[in-house]
Amino acid sequence: MVLVGSGRIGEEEWAAVLAESVETRSVHAALVARGVEQVDALALAAVQDAAFAVAAGGVERVVVDEVDEVPLLAVAGGVAPDVLVRETGRRLDEVAALAVAVAPYRDRVVAVRGAEEVLGAGRREIVAQATGRRTARDIAFAVGAGLHPVVVGISLMLGEGLLEIASPEVSFSFSHGGLRSLGPRVEAGERPG
Repeated sequence: MVLVGSGRIGEEEWAAVLAESVETRSVHAALVARGVEQVDALALAAVQDAAFAVAAGGVERVVVDEVDEVPLLAVAGGVAPDVLVRETGRRLDEVAALAVAVAPYRDRVVAVRGAEEVLGAGRREIVAQATGRRTARDIAFAVGAGLHPVVVGISLMLGEGLLEIASPEVSFSFSHGGLRSLGPRVEAGERPG
């Protein structure tokens, strides 16, 4: 759905791609046939962002099923685990090093009055979704962007005073209330400082 949310493809065209993919058994082929560019790069970016989203949240339990299903839009040749782990670690380290920590599933942000007037289009989209009731994850989904770039953007805008963490009176749901802001990673066996 990032393809639809980002405007790279319309909802009707996405429905047509899904219908065409039944015959070809390939969403990738249907997208390429419709002229969508950089399909492999988009699929890889989605996998990398999904790994970041999992690592930034909390994993209570993992169950591995023996399933032969192929994802709707698979990365051609797959992604080597060491490459995925390295990129996820880089993203976590980048976010942890930002001046303002953001918990992507907990912190709800609200725009400071007048912020939208000083922003470019990409940042304006994030600010428009910053109602005080949405987390970085919610905003990423709403604007059709990856979680990592939205978390980075929100952190920077918090530091610039364009956004604020919403007060409890403004926000209303804490389904991920136990999750902390992202901080520096520790090696296996070490205790967080």
